[in-house]
This record gives sequence, C-alpha cells and structure tokens, in this order.
Amino acid sequence: MRMKKSVFIALSAMLSASCSSLEHVHTHHKQSQWQPNYFDVKDYNPSAYLPSSMPSSKDCEYEYIPPELAPFENPEVLSSIKGELNFTMAVQYQQREIAKCNTWLRNYAYKRNPNDKFKSALVGPTLRLAPGEILRFRLENRLPGCDKAPDYLCAGSGHGSHHSDELLSDAQTKKMNTPHNFNVTNFHTHGLWVSPSKRSDNVLLELQPGKGFEYEIRIPEDHPQGTFWYHAHVHGSTALQVSSGMAGAIIIESDTSEKNIATQPQIKGKADNIFVLQQVAYDCNGIIEYYEVGDTPADVSVCTKEIPGQPGKFEKLSIFGPGSWQKMQRRTLINGLVVPQIKMKPNEIQRWRFIHAGVRETVKLSVVESNWNKSLNPKPLGFLNQISVDGLNTGQLDRWDLANKDYSIEPLQPGYRADYLYQAPSKAGVYWLVDLDSAPHKSLQGVPEDTAELLQIVVEGNPVGTAQAKLPTSNSLLQYQAHKAPTEQEIRQMTHDTYIENMMFYLGERASVKGRDNISCQDVSNADLNDGNAPPGSKGGDVIFSVDGKPYGQIETRELELGQWQRWDLCTRGLAPMHPFHIHVNPFYAQRKGPDGNPQWVWRDTLAIEKDEYSGVPFHDIGKQVYIKDYHDIEKYVSEKQGKAPHTVIYSKYRYPNSLPGFKGNVKQQYTGDFVLHCHILDHEDQGMMQKVRLVDSKQ
Repeated sequence: MRMKKSVFIALSAMLSASCSSLEHVHTHHKQSQWQPNYFDVKDYNPSAYLPSSMPSSKDCEYEYIPPELAPFENPEVLSSIKGELNFTMAVQYQQREIAKCNTWLRNYAYKRNPNDKFKSALVGPTLRLAPGEILRFRLENRLPGCDKAPDYLCAGSGHGSHHSDELLSDAQTKKMNTPHNFNVTNFHTHGLWVSPSKRSDNVLLELQPGKGFEYEIRIPEDHPQGTFWYHAHVHGSTALQVSSGMAGAIIIESDTSEKNIATQPQIKGKADNIFVLQQVAYDCNGIIEYYEVGDTPADVSVCTKEIPGQPGKFEKLSIFGPGSWQKMQRRTLINGLVVPQIKMKPNEIQRWRFIHAGVRETVKLSVVESNWNKSLNPKPLGFLNQISVDGLNTGQLDRWDLANKDYSIEPLQPGYRADYLYQAPSKAGVYWLVDLDSAPHKSLQGVPEDTAELLQIVVEGNPVGTAQAKLPTSNSLLQYQAHKAPTEQEIRQMTHDTYIENMMFYLGERASVKGRDNISCQDVSNADLNDGNAPPGSKGGDVIFSVDGKPYGQIETRELELGQWQRWDLCTRGLAPMHPFHIHVNPFYAQRKGPDGNPQWVWRDTLAIEKDEYSGVPFHDIGKQVYIKDYHDIEKYVSEKQGKAPHTVIYSKYRYPNSLPGFKGNVKQQYTGDFVLHCHILDHEDQGMMQKVRLVDSKQ
C-alpha cells in the first residue's frame, strides 16, 4: 500500500497567521497608497507585431529535431561593481534561429552603459551579486502597442488589471483569467529573499508597451548564497513570455564569505557551469501568440499536425495543455542551445547549476553510456552529487546513484533548481546527459514523456590528478548549510489551529465547488469534486484553475503576520496529477525521498504537490492527538495509526532581514506587502491558479 508522503515545509521568512479559521484570510489591513513611477521609453520604435517579411522555413514544422552539438556556453555574466549591479534591460521582439527555424519571439536585450548598443540573447544574462549589495536596473518595454489585438496584447476590454481586494463576478473572473497581456511585462526574482513591495520584487507592477521602470532590489547582508533566477510575471502572460526565453540566472555569492560553498577546497577552482533549461514553445510559424486552439488573435493562424496512424487527417495544436509539448516535438534547450556539447577530462569534477526555466515538462536527469539508443532502454551510469536544492546549500553531499532504479533521482519540475558536482567517467568516450522518460502518473502533465538528449559529454585527454578528483564529504559541507531546521518546540506549537494554513490546488468544474466555504485538504476528496473521470465541462459549467476552489479574482487575499512558525496543509484535487507550489519571497523546508530511499529534509521554494489514490480520505489532525518527538517519523505514524495520509503537511516561518544595504529605517517594514503564491505550471497561474498574500506587521 502506497502512502502519500508527509512534508514539513518551513517557509523561512515572514508569515504567521493570527486567527483560527481554516483559510486565515483577512482584509482589514489596507495597502499603502504608493504608486509606481513609470517613465516613457526614449527612442521607442518597436518592431512589427507579426512581420510579413520574415523568412519562412520548413524546419518550423512539428518534426524530430536532431542534436546540434554546438560548444556549450554559459550565459553572459553581469557582475556587481562597488556594491551595485547597474544595467538596462529591454523586452523586445527578436528574430532568432532555433534548430533552423526562424523564430520571432519576445526576448530580453541588455546593456551595461546608456551609450552601448543592446545585446540580445535567447536566455537572459546571469546577474551576479553578493549578499548586502543592490540590484538596480531599468526595465524597458519595447514591444509594439496593442492596437492589433487589444484583448490579447494588453488588458483589453473587460480583462482589467485586477490586484485589488475587491472580488469579481464569475464573468469578470473568467475574462481576467483568459490569457492576455502578451505585450505587458514586469520582473520577478524567483527565490530571492527580498522585499515584495514598491521598486523591489513587485510582481503586481505592469509595464505597458513604451513604458519603463527603475527597479531597486536590496539583497540582505545575511541572504543565503546560491543559484536563483528571474523571469517575467504579469498575470495572463507569464507562460507565454517565459516560454519565449524571458528568463535568466541570478547568482548570490561573495568571494570573501565563509558561507560561499565555492571556497570549499574540493569545489574551489572547479569549472562552474549554469544550465538554464528552456522549453521554447514556438509554433509551426516560429511564433508564440496564443495558448489554446479556441482562443486566438484574429490574425494568427493555428498550426496543425497529422494525427499518427491517420494519414491525411490533421489536428489543431494548442501551445500549452496536456500533451501539447510532446506533439510539437520541440527540444528542451540549455542556455538557448539545442543539445550542446561539453568537453571534460577523465575523472574531472565540475559544478553544474540547473535551473528549470521551462513551463510544463518534468525533467529527470541522468547520464547514459555512449552507445545508447532511444529505442532501447538507456543504461545510466555514475552519480550526480547534489550540494544544493533551489539554490540553498543543504550542508551535505547527496550522491544520487543514476543506476539505482529503486531510489531514482528527484526530478526537476518548473521553478526547481539543483546544484550538482558531476564527475566525468574515468574512461574516455562520448556520453549523454538525458531527460529520462516519465510515466503518466509521475509526469507533470499526466502524459508519458519520452527520453530525450540534453547535452553531449565528450570525455578526452589525460585524467585529472588524484587530488583534483576528490569529492567533498558531507562533514566538510555542513558549515555552508543555508538554514537550520525548525526545533521540536516550534513544531509542537504549530499543531494548534491558530498556526495552521490550508491551501488546495483545484482544477475542475466550477459547479463542483460553487458555494462551498472553508474548503480544506482534510475535508474535500476527489470524490467530492471532479476526479478526472468526467470530461471537462460535462456538468455544464466552466472548468476553473483555482486555489481553494476559487480562481484568482474571487479568492480573498491571504493575510499573514511577521514572525512565527506555522504549519500548512497542501493538496492537489481535480484533473491534474500534480501542481508545483511556489510562494514568493521565502524559501521553505520540505521532506523528500533522499538518495538512500529514506525521508530527507531540504530547504526549497517550489514543491510539486502530487495527487495520489488516497487524496481526500478523512484525516484527523494528528497534532491534536499526539506530539511526535521525531517529526521525521510522521509518515510512519500516519501509516500505522490511520492507514492513509490525504495531504501534504508543511511547516513555515516568515522572517525579516537583520540589515539591508543603505537602509537605516525600519527593516521589518520593508518586508511587509503583497505578493502571490501559485502553481508553477505557468499557464495554470495565468488562468487563475494563484492567490495574493499580504504580509503585515501587527506591532506597527
């Protein structure tokens, strides 16, 4: 009997609820009246929305793309100077060849100095800063205006730009959660522990075409060091812009800090490579201008593909949706490259930083032997030696044995990061980093995913010396651990109702949840809702993407206070097998199955919440019945005492920084404000699977 794992997430930063309702939703605190100061972009001369002169190419068709094996390259790095990183970044259309297809996509372009020319790339530049420094830059929206298709390119009629506390009607909510705002943008620092307000990591900002904004993001002096990333995050177009390549890495490290794991003797001096995994979902015309087949701008044609086994019969393909990525046959790119090639010496160790900047694909990393064949079962070999999860150093070395089928490596889901020390085989030859196949119930989309090459590894030359081929031990990494675990006393306190939050991702019929209050993971099963057996819309109502059964626009703001630990209960219900939970501003502490098959606790900021066959079984709060001294044994306890676990239990704390660069006022007040939690299947977020969160300081 398989039991759903229990996970304790400690959202390490600033939340604590102050009432005993299941949802802990309040709206009595008012937002500040601060207004963003958008400026007009100079020399605003945007390219055409859909250029008629772009060269056509048959290589844009939905067909197999062979590996190109260009030399691996890291993205360009923009580093801070004298405590600040200053630059200008623009969002604009760019013509770029991907696998011989001429694409026309929204991308980033950037420059360090005002008089420089913009540089463009399919992946954004890597931003490198140290704790206690300031990320200060101009973001310019140089996309064309919205006249061609106002309902899609901007808010349009009835969409609105809704981030207030006012709740909308069903019709208004449906309109707002229909993908739109394609030519509106902003900037989100995924995983950074920074202020969500004003000029900082404020995802409620919206830059219209021809407008710009001056961002100022202050990194705390005690910020964890590691691998983070950035991407666009305007509601209605996040998936479209990220899948166009609007993402890049952020590295927070100090060369002089004792907490910088790069100074560890067995890591110092090793090659440090960044792998931004992108799923660029361009259609057969080389563009991304719609989400679903039935919802398309008037001047954009939907692409078709011949149905396998039915010659002469074609189906229209959506850009997003279950199975779309597999049917399109696009490649997961690394730094904008189609299966690049990297060269290593025998036994050489490199640091590989993976960022899943894709939208819908589960990526299960492995390295396979040189003579593998896609039609055969590839034989994994070697190890991926993990040192951090979601950019946060674990303080240990987790050796994932790629050949061990019983305890396979944790897959990367959208938003995840993982840092590994990869050691090349001792035998010269050609090897492949691949994304292994995933069964439907372990796939993000609930559809089978085939094995695909990501990177060719050419091992050649003289082996590295014994000293250079030595891996660090877990003991030697302990001092670099990002955060400590919650104490037993803190966990005991979180069993009270006043410190419990519920959050349910639900994709299914609106009619199934209409009028239901206080929906919680303990009380609602798939049998109560739509368990996936009924076709969408079969009950005569709309299908909604929601949190707690309410889509964005109809769900109340979740108001939380600074300073205390709390427990969250998370679950997935409805039509999808899983949804990656992501909350802004703060990392959290979560349980996973480690490389030895035993429960393991790690800090992270995104976690796939899986639905299993026991979801929704009536569940009594174990915290009211017994205090588990070793909370790592909660899974065993639930299994023995109650047989089934219906949801994921998480523990959280929301904190505030000790100090910020150049700031002498109330530091705590800097970290109050509004942000969001959402599903990191980004087209789910665009369609309503998101909730606004408000941090307040009750002592102010």
